[in-house]
Amino acid sequence: MSNNSSMIISPIEYASAGCTIGSSLLSICGAFVIFWTYGRVSSVRNFQRTLLIWLTIADLMIASGNLAGTIDFLFNKGVDNDVCIAQSVVTTFASMASFFWTLVITVHMMVSIQFKSDRTRSAVLKVLYHLICWGVPGIITLVAGLWGVLGRNSNSNTAVTGSWCWIKDDLPYLDRITWMLITGKGWEITCFILSFSVLVLLKLKLYLSRRRLRELNADFRDQDTHYLYLWLLLWLLRVWGTVRFLLVCSQNDDNVTFLIILHSIGDSAQAFGNFVLFCLLDKEVMEHIKNMYFCSRLENVEHERLIPTSERSTNKAKRGSYIVI
Repeated sequence: MSNNSSMIISPIEYASAGCTIGSSLLSICGAFVIFWTYGRVSSVRNFQRTLLIWLTIADLMIASGNLAGTIDFLFNKGVDNDVCIAQSVVTTFASMASFFWTLVITVHMMVSIQFKSDRTRSAVLKVLYHLICWGVPGIITLVAGLWGVLGRNSNSNTAVTGSWCWIKDDLPYLDRITWMLITGKGWEITCFILSFSVLVLLKLKLYLSRRRLRELNADFRDQDTHYLYLWLLLWLLRVWGTVRFLLVCSQNDDNVTFLIILHSIGDSAQAFGNFVLFCLLDKEVMEHIKNMYFCSRLENVEHERLIPTSERSTNKAKRGSYIVI
């Protein structure tokens, strides 16, 4: 159970919860649009897009878990319970999986562009991706769960979450920091550094060579340059939680309000960010959606132009006899 002070939800906690709910709902909707476009737009269904699907599944789990944890927080006044622990298990696992899939995409882009190789698409590596990206987070989460460190952090000054659960606050200081590193922050910071270093260098290579992505590798589309901005999306959305973690490491208890709000928005918004980057900003995807919309409108217009003949021709109309006016 949380301490008594956690039973009273402060205004900043309400604000954090509201931001988390809004961000999570946008991500859930964005994730399903990404899945839909993968099934409907065959021209974008390459290996990069398949990796994006796995990344989006992990991000969808994060958004869904944070949403459930926040609702539980509001209804149960921040009390540690089974829902909180279950949510912590799901989001801890999914967050690490998201970082691993981001690194897989980063390595794939590097090998495909820098070395012009298709080795990252081999059947053996595809199996290995899943073993690593789901298996390693699963093992770490299982150990953390059995160790009993997952749950509610009710002290807003030492929390590195929004209104959802992660590492319990009743652990000794060094134990708490260590488990935060093992179950998320260590992998997150590694992902920050590697994705930034590799993808920025690849973007610079493309710029200096003045060549299109398709010229370097036939499996790529021109719009696949958006994958080179994954690091930027990651930084914009998740750096706020890392800053809060560093403040806790320095034993600075002054948790800045705007960091809490940005953290609450960003940690749940990864799938929505993917939707913006790979759907709204992808010309082929948007062209397909526009064509579907306008074709549907034209069909409706044509249908409205077809009316039954007069009342005396009702029987003919029932048999499908229509005239165009």
